[in-house]
Amino acid sequence: MSGNRTQRRLRTTILLAPLTLLLAATPALAAPAVPSGSAASAASKPPTTAPGNGPATITGPIPAQGKPGDPAHDYVFYSTPYNLKKAGYEEEEFFISGTATRYNPNPTVDQQKQAATPMGTTPYTTRIVVRRPVKPAKSAGVAVVDWQNVTAGHDIDTEWGTSADYYVRNGWTWVGASVQRVGVNGATTGGTAGLGLTQWSPQRYGSLDVTNGGAVTDDSQSFDIYTQIAQLLKGRGKKNPLADLGIDRVYAGGASQSGRYLGVYYNTVQPLRHAYDGFLFALSDSSLPPREGVGTKAIRVYTENDVYRGAGVPSKTAPDSDTLRTWEIAGASHVPAYSTGTDPTDFRTTLGAIQSREFGEQAPFACTNPGPSQVESWAVFHAAYDALDKWVSRGIAPRRAAPLALIDPGPPATLARDPLGLAQGGIRLPDVETPTGLNDGINSPANLDNPLSSFCVLYGTHRDFDAGVLKSLYYNNNDYRQQVSDVVQRLENQHFLLPEDGKTLVEQAAKRKLF
Repeated sequence: MSGNRTQRRLRTTILLAPLTLLLAATPALAAPAVPSGSAASAASKPPTTAPGNGPATITGPIPAQGKPGDPAHDYVFYSTPYNLKKAGYEEEEFFISGTATRYNPNPTVDQQKQAATPMGTTPYTTRIVVRRPVKPAKSAGVAVVDWQNVTAGHDIDTEWGTSADYYVRNGWTWVGASVQRVGVNGATTGGTAGLGLTQWSPQRYGSLDVTNGGAVTDDSQSFDIYTQIAQLLKGRGKKNPLADLGIDRVYAGGASQSGRYLGVYYNTVQPLRHAYDGFLFALSDSSLPPREGVGTKAIRVYTENDVYRGAGVPSKTAPDSDTLRTWEIAGASHVPAYSTGTDPTDFRTTLGAIQSREFGEQAPFACTNPGPSQVESWAVFHAAYDALDKWVSRGIAPRRAAPLALIDPGPPATLARDPLGLAQGGIRLPDVETPTGLNDGINSPANLDNPLSSFCVLYGTHRDFDAGVLKSLYYNNNDYRQQVSDVVQRLENQHFLLPEDGKTLVEQAAKRKLF
């Protein structure tokens, strides 16, 4: 291990260069000084009315005193079961502190048509989780900052759970960003209350706070914290523990609620800061599509479930352009089956085994239909990240995708369907184009005895076909496997599926016996 690498591993607190705030038509104002000491001293500062210029501090790596699952909870929350060592990767957690400029988290339609206006500043201390190549020479110089989803009351590594294998095989760095109140300080009411980092492990995370002691509860701080993380990743200071990665392209990624915040960020904050080089909105974005005047490349990826629930209404749609692509995945659900799996060694089980490891087994949901959808939507997200990077770095525009065929955008939308009930149009993975069962985006709670059954609306449906339907579709197992291979080849030619992932889907089909 090199001397620089050894120094990077030491638990130190490093004062970074000031993070310059670029504000359109706003005079430069001096920011209040932020002590470089403890998080508690920063948290004692009241909000101000002046735009903040940092500086931010980074502390770590924060050592883990136990293995994932240890009841003492002194390890990285949601630590991944991915075999990082085998891949030449490592997981590290850092605390970052600074002064965040506050922006309106719920702008109106008209307000989203222009850059944000600062609302003052607030101190913060939060965490980032970094999964990176151990050897800097293996770094591709690309990072994805995952705006961690907090709809379940705690941070969820949505982008890692979907695309970790893509990041690892391409030398990308993933950064989990805890920027919202619920993820850090926890929700205070409802069925998801009390699950934030500070509640899950007061010992490890007790110094974190993005609310200024409860004074700021609207997530207005989240946007600038997210900006400062991107600036940190691109920093080249000798004492920056991430500088050895040589990051020069940073992509914003987030799913569902996080995608909504990223939509607001794109429209109102990105024009001020230009901290991110591209955006991948997964499953959702703001009430408006990304506006053209921003100029940053963006790809939106929706499942059938998202379109069914309203993503296809005219106010939320926009034509493909020089900066925007929208892809829609037929048959897929907002919550995919792979995310709810029970295998504790599977990195994709962010709403299954990993969540159970951190909080214990949860009461089952009562959904009207069996689900979630089993469509392997992760494969399209891999292709989307690949397309975004080629678009940004080489100017190669992504393929335009046919949308799902709508009869009425709703919500709920009425989709055109074939006699088997499968949606027409969209990107059609083998689970839909060579089906062995019904996968769609429709579900609902059967009852609310467990209030969390309300999440059934995100699950979609899966029902296996009976033998009679299968015999009407395929002569035999080899016929089925050949049809899957043909679909995979077509999707690869269209660049909606990467060859490495196409191979995985073909191998899965080869192991499946229908007759």
